[in-house]
Amino acid sequence: MAVTSVKSAFLSSSSAGFGPGNANFTDTPTGTYSADGKNYKYITFTSSGTITLDRDGLCDILIIGGGGAGGGNRGGGGGAGGMWETTGAYLTAGSHTIVVGAGGGTYGSLRGRNGYASRIGDYWMPGGGGGATPNSGGPGSNGASGGGGVYQVGSGGGDGIPGIGNDAGDCPYAEDAGSGGGGAGAAGANSGGGTGGNGGAGRQSSITGTATYYAGGGAGGSSNTNNRTGGIGGGGNSGEPGTAGTANTGGGGGGAKGIYSTGGAGGSGLVIVRVEI
Repeated sequence: MAVTSVKSAFLSSSSAGFGPGNANFTDTPTGTYSADGKNYKYITFTSSGTITLDRDGLCDILIIGGGGAGGGNRGGGGGAGGMWETTGAYLTAGSHTIVVGAGGGTYGSLRGRNGYASRIGDYWMPGGGGGATPNSGGPGSNGASGGGGVYQVGSGGGDGIPGIGNDAGDCPYAEDAGSGGGGAGAAGANSGGGTGGNGGAGRQSSITGTATYYAGGGAGGSSNTNNRTGGIGGGGNSGEPGTAGTANTGGGGGGAKGIYSTGGAGGSGLVIVRVEI
């Protein structure tokens, strides 16, 4: 999967000219804290909205796209939404639209949908790839992190985008089991022995003053009794049905364990803006 043009599109805004100092938002902050001799306030968006700045300048941003859904019928785990954190991003004074991407939905025992993009102004992050299923063609879907595959439709898990996500695991053996979806911090695990792969781990952010994991991949479904674990950071476990990715983490949904069972939906994304005060 060619990623250069996609990656440059959502990172190009980081080269914008800098303002005179720190930006300031006038909305009620979610919290404040001090670290390394500096004082911060931040605002967390768990759903779409707007942020209003009375002063242009620099701020810190965390954006996470919606996670992909897990595949049904012993399908692959959903890939995590893209996770991007930056310091010194430039925002102009005025009102900026915030979009918090929804997690991918499910189609009963069919493959999972990709998650949806999150954004603030011109900065954005794509969603994770949906997990495959034996009931529909193609391997796991590509996304910010790839959705898990199943052997019957090709052993390949979906591709992720380096820097914001990782690839899904593969399914190298002829068996009814799905591979794990990729997470922001690690690739998903391969399936093997009738057991699905665990979801890839997410990554930590301390933008709110507390180290927190986000964007874990969903686990792949198994043909035996072994349920698998989603990646740390909100990835859903496999099961009958698969567990949904945790809301506002961008976690991928877990693949379904049983025949005709449904994979878990992807977790919604997140946007956090922090300024120094």
